[in-house]
Amino acid sequence: MLVSVIKGNLKLSPETAVTEQRQEQPEITAQPVSPIEQVKAGDPPPKTPEKEPEKAPNAKPQDQPENKPQTEKPATPAQPSSPPAQPSTPPATVSTPPIKPAETRGSIYLISNGMLVKVNRNFNANTPLTDSINALLAGPTPDEIKRGIESLVPEGSRLLKTPAIKGSTVELDFNQEFRYNTRGSEGCAAQIKQIVWTATEFSNVRDVQFLIEGQKVDFLSEGVMIRNPIGR
Repeated sequence: MLVSVIKGNLKLSPETAVTEQRQEQPEITAQPVSPIEQVKAGDPPPKTPEKEPEKAPNAKPQDQPENKPQTEKPATPAQPSSPPAQPSTPPATVSTPPIKPAETRGSIYLISNGMLVKVNRNFNANTPLTDSINALLAGPTPDEIKRGIESLVPEGSRLLKTPAIKGSTVELDFNQEFRYNTRGSEGCAAQIKQIVWTATEFSNVRDVQFLIEGQKVDFLSEGVMIRNPIGR
């Protein structure tokens, strides 16, 4: 009672009051309570935390199968229902034989027993005069030789240019071999006659002007002059 009266009359500081309250209240030490005691006391048992299911580690990008694009196969061309028609075989080319130029009949003069003889030849109708002189330079045929026909024109003689007709005179240009006759002056005279008579077979030719390598010369050989045109 005395304590109560003293408390009522005294004003205690807050710290003093707290201290006294602490002294008046008995200390209660918390004891650990087992789960069984908690059940008896009516408290619900503590829940055991459930373990979360372990998640599978995320697959690394390189572990995942790559979806590679598939290479497209080339489309197979549609096969024709029927094979294409084979081209028809072209007609065989028929080779046309070359057309022979028109020919004309003419004559050249050779020598038989020292005399002029006339023999026939076929010439190109377009160049009969040139062909006739060339045929004379070629000499007699094997059959004519058997019959004793010959030519006194020196072997190797050639006509260098196409005969040129000036008025009634034809110019015949020969190479140097035309001048070398092994029969002498008689052989030279005979070869001149052969040329003149063969050329004047054509109606438009009256005489022949002889040229050697394009030039006029005075003599074919000694005594046989060819400076001027010569006729029959």
